[in-house]
Amino acid sequence: MEVKNMINKQINEFTLQYSQIWWNTDKQHASLTNKNDYWQKRKKEKETDEFIKAFVGYIESFPEQKEQRVLWKKRVQDLINEFTAKSDLISKEDKKILLDQGLPKITEQFVKEARIFNPNMKIEDIGQAMRNVWIMNIIQMLLNKKSEFTQAIFGYSMLYPYTDNYLDDTEISKEEKVEISNRFEKRLKGEAIEANNSYEESLFELINRIEGQYSRAQYPEVFQSLLGIHYGQKKSLLQQGRNSCPYDTDILGISIEKGGISVLADAYLVNGKLTKEEANFFFGYGVLLQICDDLQDASEDLKNNHMTIISQIAKKWPLDNITNGLINFTLNLIDSAECFYCENLSELKDLIRKNCLQLILFAVAKNKGLYSRKYFKEVENYFPYRTRYMNGFYKRLKKKYSNIQESYGGMATEEIIMYAIS
Repeated sequence: MEVKNMINKQINEFTLQYSQIWWNTDKQHASLTNKNDYWQKRKKEKETDEFIKAFVGYIESFPEQKEQRVLWKKRVQDLINEFTAKSDLISKEDKKILLDQGLPKITEQFVKEARIFNPNMKIEDIGQAMRNVWIMNIIQMLLNKKSEFTQAIFGYSMLYPYTDNYLDDTEISKEEKVEISNRFEKRLKGEAIEANNSYEESLFELINRIEGQYSRAQYPEVFQSLLGIHYGQKKSLLQQGRNSCPYDTDILGISIEKGGISVLADAYLVNGKLTKEEANFFFGYGVLLQICDDLQDASEDLKNNHMTIISQIAKKWPLDNITNGLINFTLNLIDSAECFYCENLSELKDLIRKNCLQLILFAVAKNKGLYSRKYFKEVENYFPYRTRYMNGFYKRLKKKYSNIQESYGGMATEEIIMYAIS
């Protein structure tokens, strides 16, 4: 079968499959475990605050003398080990995956490359791209590959802030978005077109990075999957600037297709080729991450008239049942994954499961007003911290980071952090 038709068939088949799975997922009860009472939450908050304060203190006391840095680094490692030993938020197995598989070094390489590529890029946009890098690193592990930084990973991950944020910008007209989108599509197809502006120059250079690693002739699936996410983004424009009811536009289908193909493309960019079973799982993984994002952004999407399956029902009905469905969809997908053969599969699945559930719980805390009082009080029992602490967590982290000086001992703050945890 021609690769173009194969990828399109996969996308259509998986979109229909996961739409059916979504409808058939139990939405009456959420399969959550590990309740935390008030005092357990306060204890975790104290431990987390103490860890962050101590970690920032070490960064600010980074020694200028190189001979002192070995002892400094050991003390930081001891701090991390002590925190992970007494905290149930991260296990020894999680730490081994996150810190001992090369991820800190990859993070350092990516941040350096991003700063060179665009010195004016906001830290929030680098963070958005970085989250995709980590997903691709997890995919490398699932596929029993060495975790490493590649130009394909850089190119595709940087496309996230460049394309997603551009499409989400309400100040840019839909006509302008369509024009840029059409030209970008031509470049994705391999056409040698000249960039019209600096924005297009950046987009086309990121495609160049991917082409430098993958031959279009040998790995057509890579570029067809990129076209797939591009088409999914174009369809997502239908979600912007208008209200719709559940029977007006197939918002579910659009969300499933866009989310699914985004991680399917991740996987093709990691491995070049995939079995159908691997492709199926990664598509589903993308679906759950997309709906997690939609839940996280529910209030903002409502404000901007950006329709998702979450914002479409928010304010009209409580988000109780749809959140139950997302929790159960997540658990069912991860627990049933049987197509991988890496040695630490159980630990990887546990890390993915834990991470996704934390994303959902933080999203519930953020959107408290969109739930029934009874439901929120029940789910609140499973929060790792108190609601107020969770809602201010990322703001506090950002403030602490912004208060750190740009460099100590001749090294940038980001380099010091990477040196400390690697």
